[in-house]
Amino acid sequence: MTEALAKQLTQIVAHSLKQFESISAEDWNNKPTPEKWSKKEILGHLADSAMNNIHRFIRIKQGDQTNIWYDQNFWVKTSDYEHQNLQAVKTLWKSLNVQIARVWKKINDVDLQKTIPVKDETPTLQFLMEDYIDHLNHHLKQIL
Repeated sequence: MTEALAKQLTQIVAHSLKQFESISAEDWNNKPTPEKWSKKEILGHLADSAMNNIHRFIRIKQGDQTNIWYDQNFWVKTSDYEHQNLQAVKTLWKSLNVQIARVWKKINDVDLQKTIPVKDETPTLQFLMEDYIDHLNHHLKQIL
C-alpha cells in the first residue's frame, strides 16, 4: 500500500509540474481578494503542508507523539510566498514531495495503524498519508 501511495504522489507531482507551465505569471500572482491566496501562495501552502507532514510521517514511525499542528495562514504570510520567485516555490514543493515519497516507501504495513496527535485528534499514519493525497489534490484543483 505504501509503495502505491508513494507512486501516486510521484505521479501527481510530475503531472502537476507539466501543467504548471501553462499558467501565466500574472495568473500565478493574482489574488482573487486581498485575503485570499494567489496560486503561488497555494503552492507555498502545499510546501508548508509537506514540511509539517514529513515530520509526522517520520515521527509516527519512530513512536514520537509530538503534536505537530500549524497555523496555515501564518505560515504562508511568514514565508512570504507572495513575493518569492515562482521557480523557487515550485522547486521547494517538488523536493519536499519527492522526499515524502521516499519516506513512504520505507513505511511498513504494521506502521500504518500507529497514531500521532494532530491538534485535537489522533489519526493513524494510513489516514494521514491518504489525507495528504486528498489535500494535495484539493489544492491542485484550485491552482489548475
